Amino acid sequence: MARVLIVEDEPHVRELISDLLQEEGFEAVCAQSDRGAYEALEHQREFTCMIVDVNLGSGTTGYDVARFARRTDPGLAVIYVSGQTSRASFEANGVPGSLFLEKPFTMQGVLDHLRKLVGDNDH
Repeated sequence: MARVLIVEDEPHVRELISDLLQEEGFEAVCAQSDRGAYEALEHQREFTCMIVDVNLGSGTTGYDVARFARRTDPGLAVIYVSGQTSRASFEANGVPGSLFLEKPFTMQGVLDHLRKLVGDNDH
């Protein structure tokens, strides 16, 4: 089963994505802050993909979290989400091979981006 780390400081958005992924057969692990993400990345088994908000409130950004994650798992698929970050910022700061999804997004958009990076959840 594909395992996805969702790093999102907005509880409603985090729960919507988590519920959607679980309905689609993914295992969803949630973190509401950069600290929670770092802890999950260091202490839990590997993730197939990380969906990370660029703006996580206080602390580091989603860009920082993704760079940290890629140091420990260079093949980790990354999808950035944001309603306040431009595509130019994503292109300048995002990790290579990642995708960007602008808020507000549809749940189908989340699934489409996830499938582009990791394929169907058939494992």
